[in-house]
Amino acid sequence: LLALLEEQYRRLDQLAARLDTARHTMIPPPANFWIGHARLAYDSLMDAMGGLVLAGVAAVSSARDRTGRAITEVNSRVG
Repeated sequence: LLALLEEQYRRLDQLAARLDTARHTMIPPPANFWIGHARLAYDSLMDAMGGLVLAGVAAVSSARDRTGRAITEVNSRVG
C-alpha cells in the first residue's frame, strides 16, 4: 500500500508541475492587438481558460496533498 501511495504521490506531483508550466506558457497574456468587442471576447476567453487550468492545478495539488497525508498515516500505523 505504501509503495502504491508513494508512486501516486510522485505522479501527481509531476502532473501538478506540468499543469503549472502549461498555465504559464500556454495561456497568452491579454492581447493589445484587439479592440472593442473583439478584445473583450478574447480577454474573457483567456480568463476562462486560465481559470479552468488553475482549477485543474488546484485539484491535482489537492489530490497530491491528500495522498501525502495518507502516506503519513500509513507510516504512523506501520511504525
